[in-house]
Amino acid sequence: MKYILIALTTLFIALAFLFFNSNNTSRKKRKNLKTSINKPKNVIKDTSFNMNDGKENLKSFEKGKIENTKFLDNGVVIKWIVNGEGRKIKKGEMVLLEYRLALPDGKIIDGNNKLNLPFIPFVLGYNMQTPGWDSAIRELSVGDFAKIEIPAELAYGEKGIKNIIPPNTANWLYVKVHSFVSPGIDENGITSWKLKEGTEKSTEKLKKELTFHAIVSTESKGSVMNTYLSNFPIKYTIGDKNIVPGLRK
Repeated sequence: MKYILIALTTLFIALAFLFFNSNNTSRKKRKNLKTSINKPKNVIKDTSFNMNDGKENLKSFEKGKIENTKFLDNGVVIKWIVNGEGRKIKKGEMVLLEYRLALPDGKIIDGNNKLNLPFIPFVLGYNMQTPGWDSAIRELSVGDFAKIEIPAELAYGEKGIKNIIPPNTANWLYVKVHSFVSPGIDENGITSWKLKEGTEKSTEKLKKELTFHAIVSTESKGSVMNTYLSNFPIKYTIGDKNIVPGLRK
């Protein structure tokens, strides 16, 4: 059984790729997980402006397409290309995002397409990306397609990312909000979203060792733990207490 579990407690949010397999899960199977997120039925389809047209540079992408603009007090600028409908996204809610991240010269440096995913899950308010993302996405609604200009201090700051983002460089985020994701568990301070249905109905009788990767962030700090970077996945056997109670639940 494999699925993606995002567990939200009052202390942390963990993005965990769970492999309900034996210890010797192959690298090939891990790669296959990248394309395994179920596509929700209510995804907003917008064919007016497609970020998947083989573009390598977005410098002039939004020219003549901006419907309205909002300037936030922290320096973030939001330019709507398409306005969605409904309420704004709230803290602690999960949405599915399609995005491209670019530099001010328009060069694309990141995107869900580079992960071979149609979109990524994003929980607002838990530092899953840089602070500029949280500031801007709380202003968006499902169906929105926006260009977000993030100042360097709310992106990667003075350090940047070697050979990718120069120091003190603003980020341009092009993002489509596709849909909300309803939690499967939301009780006792624990919220969990299942993004991929597995082959087993329950793990209650499963005694095999589970191997999974996790990315953990808090409301005040991003990337508290990232087992992908360390290349050291977590191993857990049902009934053991080597992971926090909220995640065991």
